[in-house]
Amino acid sequence: MSRQRTRVVRIAVLTSLVVLVGTWAPAHAQSPTSMHGPGARGVMLQLLLRSANLTPEQDAKVREILTARRTASRALIDQLRQAQRELADRMFAPGNLQEADLGPQLQRIASLREQLAQENAKVALEVRAILTPEQLARAAQVKDRMRQLHNEMRQLMQPGRS
Repeated sequence: MSRQRTRVVRIAVLTSLVVLVGTWAPAHAQSPTSMHGPGARGVMLQLLLRSANLTPEQDAKVREILTARRTASRALIDQLRQAQRELADRMFAPGNLQEADLGPQLQRIASLREQLAQENAKVALEVRAILTPEQLARAAQVKDRMRQLHNEMRQLMQPGRS
């Protein structure tokens, strides 16, 4: 196989994997209040808030914030999914396709992800403002412990470790 053809095949395979992972991740993003990986984002926030022992008033405020921000986040997630579907369709459509042809679509996806990250940060800051210093400290301890457990799980899953 020629060097150019090998390069094209590699790019196609890598791009396909990126598209597949990129399409999967937002589909599993449950909450606009993401703090960690795509599938764990909403769960992570829920665990942190539960560990903070919110008062009923705080809980009501958090629900209000989440409800108010949900529409904007959902619209961004829908746009991101659509952009990723379009990229996947383009990747597997017949005809010649060059790396440069994907640039605009990849930029659109990156822009939507950035907007979603900004929206998530706004939500997290609004929720954070409701917490007392003690609640914030407790949530930080739980976050650190969850990160430690995640790292331990990752180490256990590495080949050659028992």
